[in-house]
Amino acid sequence: MADWRELQTQAMALLKEGKHFDGVQKINACMELFETELGGSDSKILKEPRAFVEEIAGKAAPEQKLALRSMYVTRGDLLAALGASKRAALEYDCAASLGAEDAEISAKRARVEQSSAEQRLQKDDDGKVPVTVLTGFLGSGKTTLLNHILQASHGKRIAVIENEFGEVGIDDALVKGGAMADEENIVEMNNGCICCTVRGDLIAGLKKLIKNSKKSGKTLDGVMIETTGLADPAPVAQTFFADDYVQQHFR
Repeated sequence: MADWRELQTQAMALLKEGKHFDGVQKINACMELFETELGGSDSKILKEPRAFVEEIAGKAAPEQKLALRSMYVTRGDLLAALGASKRAALEYDCAASLGAEDAEISAKRARVEQSSAEQRLQKDDDGKVPVTVLTGFLGSGKTTLLNHILQASHGKRIAVIENEFGEVGIDDALVKGGAMADEENIVEMNNGCICCTVRGDLIAGLKKLIKNSKKSGKTLDGVMIETTGLADPAPVAQTFFADDYVQQHFR
């Protein structure tokens, strides 16, 4: 198993190379390993960073705080490069709380906070269809939520791209019971995990939805992608940066 220091070095190298998605995966692994060194578990270092920092503040050695500060800054830089300004601001905030005031960290936090504010102002005016990735472990209630969205009288046209691992789309059988199933252009992909082998199909599915929407003259209010409980959602997000057509029409 790689040492967290080695993983951090690799993450910083990926940041410099512009490989931001790979860098996020690497820094996540680094921080989870570092968390175990501090006696923590359950990825609290990533899921609840502020609570984690408060928890270890009194027991971590100065050099450990310095290392953790550097990790949060690196993760913030990677997320900022991916456009996740709000979360990047949280990373910088945690980094700032782990030591004396640092002008560079403060400047980075100010930039991403400004960017986040601009994104909120612009996101409704860019003409792009918003996308939500619905993910979670098997049995977490993803399909239950999806069925509620499809059946509720909210007046929105929501396209659904569903993925089910296996030969039979079990979730699809449930989803098709929705009152709006036909109207919502449900697309099911049965050829594997959405995070790896079907990325091309995801792009094709997204393009199909836009073309059908233009042809029918019915604007989409949003797209929801339900991943199988076996899927890692990160490559799904990466899809939206991998194809120019998708980038132009979705956010």
